Amino acid sequence: MVFLGLIFASLYLSILFLILFFENKKYLFESSESKNLPFISVIIPAYNEEESIVSTVQTVLNIDYPKKLLEVIVVNDGSTDDTLMKVQKFKNNIIIISKNNSGKADSINVATKIARGEIIAVIDADSFPEKDAFKHMVGFFENKNVAAVTSTILVKNKESWLGKVQSIEYPIIAWARKLMDCIGGVYVTPGGLSMYRKDALIEVGGFDKSSITEDIEIAWNLLSHGYRIRMSLLAKSYTIVPVKIKDWWRQRTRWNVGGFQAIYKYKSTTLNKKYGMLGLFVIPFVSSSFFLSMTGFLVSLYFLYTKIIPFILNMIELLKANFPILKSIEFHFTPSVLGLFWTFISILFVIYLYYGLKTVARIKLEKSKLILITYIFFYIPFSPFLIINAIIRSLKGNIKW
Repeated sequence: MVFLGLIFASLYLSILFLILFFENKKYLFESSESKNLPFISVIIPAYNEEESIVSTVQTVLNIDYPKKLLEVIVVNDGSTDDTLMKVQKFKNNIIIISKNNSGKADSINVATKIARGEIIAVIDADSFPEKDAFKHMVGFFENKNVAAVTSTILVKNKESWLGKVQSIEYPIIAWARKLMDCIGGVYVTPGGLSMYRKDALIEVGGFDKSSITEDIEIAWNLLSHGYRIRMSLLAKSYTIVPVKIKDWWRQRTRWNVGGFQAIYKYKSTTLNKKYGMLGLFVIPFVSSSFFLSMTGFLVSLYFLYTKIIPFILNMIELLKANFPILKSIEFHFTPSVLGLFWTFISILFVIYLYYGLKTVARIKLEKSKLILITYIFFYIPFSPFLIINAIIRSLKGNIKW
């Protein structure tokens, strides 16, 4: 029954996303450029970002947007390196806030209080938006129910093996997020580049300082207040991703722990139509994603210990006895319902990856076969271990970043 449930849920989600794609593919790259451009306050929170802060600020200052409608606020969050010193070179063109270390969420909240813009753009100090990114996003705010707009986050540093694998992952994430936009289910506004309506931020109390994934929590907070979050595939921002396994492990564990935090905080909204898509889709979807990952992992372990390992051990014993193995093995092809379902899901998953990469990243798949194989057969199967680590940390109360 567990295996059947796993297959049914996987099949349902796979078909759902493909239906959303084919039903909405002509709208995926919709332009949201507006003739009445709003004033934008760009907030760049920075903690020990001396290596990238100068490039990030310069990139933002070069954005194709009217300078009279743009202000840039850099918040030095108690950095212990040369972040503050390096950002001083821009002091005539930006606003600099320097404070004691209190976290990214508090840094954004502090800057929001002095921001003059009706739109707040949050950009990580290691991210680099394309020049036309802002113009592709602001038009969504003409709908007064839209409180936030996020962008397509892609990988900047692709030189390493881990960077190359993540360059496959990030377009898939962006594609999935845009498909969820089609049903009002965008559930995260990543720091690589996201915009918010200032009035809405103030209404919901700003960013939660107790959350270690403030970009997930603020999105759920806005959704719980009845606001809509949109996503622009045309607006792109490139971020520096972890290239060391240790750093990557810490980042992904943090994402998972933050997801658990959000589920717990908003658990009362689950399946409550009063909270719209947050309760009816987002929380069930995120929760089921964790559940499916862990269930798939446990089912795989079951087959490993009950089928595969005994088979291998038996073959080893036969080899030791110089037994003619090939003559002893009978090959049967008896397709089962479960096998057919599993094959069908695998095919759907490959189709999903193909359209996601082709649509968002324009990746030439024939030149990325090795990385793609690594992503499918090694990178994705590793996710349950991240969830297990996140569960252990959450149970221990070790949820600091």
